[in-house]
Amino acid sequence: MMTAGQIRDTIRAVLCKGLTLEQAEQITRVLVPVRVSAGAPLMREGDGATGLFVLLTGTVEVLKKAPDGSSRSIARVEAPSVLGEMSLVMERPHSATVQAVTDCEIQLLTKSQFQRLISGESVAAYKLIAAIAEVLAVRLTRLDQKVLELSAHREAVAPVEELQTFKQKLFTEWTF
Repeated sequence: MMTAGQIRDTIRAVLCKGLTLEQAEQITRVLVPVRVSAGAPLMREGDGATGLFVLLTGTVEVLKKAPDGSSRSIARVEAPSVLGEMSLVMERPHSATVQAVTDCEIQLLTKSQFQRLISGESVAAYKLIAAIAEVLAVRLTRLDQKVLELSAHREAVAPVEELQTFKQKLFTEWTF
């Protein structure tokens, strides 16, 4: 189990390098510890948004429902990382299912705690929003580029391995 100081340092490393120690402490104080056993879901596609999950230890798999109703793996994410970032900035259900591959130690920033930080005009919360916006913008730019590449080669067989690598990067890279 990680200490409060290790959690704070992980928050700064994976959420927002621009947080001061005090701002990272402010966020750390409102986090809720969550332990998820291997095989258990962390969030389910279509369920109400929970908040931002900071994966401290372990590995999870991101699954998305296909048009035929089956679940397909779109990424495997290893700690330290962040999941559910869209739920802090949008009112929408989870866009994918996230299931623990191994036992995981997680810290959850609930939407309500995040809203309290925003209401209190927390600089840390605003820095977090800016970091999330940057990550989402970079992911969207990469997705646009990939769509253009794939549409240019429509007749060719889909480069499955290349697309899988791209998906992995899209869902796991927080620093650009």
